Amino acid sequence: MITYRMATPDDLELLTQTRVTFFADVHPEVTDAEKADIYAFTRAYFEETLQDGSYIAFLAFDGDRLIATSGVNFYRTPPNPKNTTGKTAYVSNIYTRPEYRGQGIATRLFAMAAAEAQRHGCGKAVLHATDIGRPLYEKYGFYSPSSAMEYYFE
Repeated sequence: MITYRMATPDDLELLTQTRVTFFADVHPEVTDAEKADIYAFTRAYFEETLQDGSYIAFLAFDGDRLIATSGVNFYRTPPNPKNTTGKTAYVSNIYTRPEYRGQGIATRLFAMAAAEAQRHGCGKAVLHATDIGRPLYEKYGFYSPSSAMEYYFE
């Protein structure tokens, strides 16, 4: 039977390992050295944000085995007509182990993250979708704005 719950700081190692597994699945070109860096920075990130409440994660288990995760970060931007509070949720870390995909687990975890964002008063949610996750998010009304741009400092 699959069970769901909110993560606690005691789940730090599970969340960190799952995030590195997710990166390995999505970015097979990532080297072992890069994975080690991702692991260390991810662990520090989760340790801080789980404590201060700026990140909340949900977990799905099959017995004692972690099989899927979802997460949501909270931040503020200047208000605008569509989001007058500026409170924004960044949905991330939605990952289901391959052998459990197609069973609605990610859908349930996403719904839990979205409900938490609404509970926190967020007027907007953003995310970066993988090809496999895009249909789920589009079903909930997410779309790709043409004005979005990114830049990575090196």
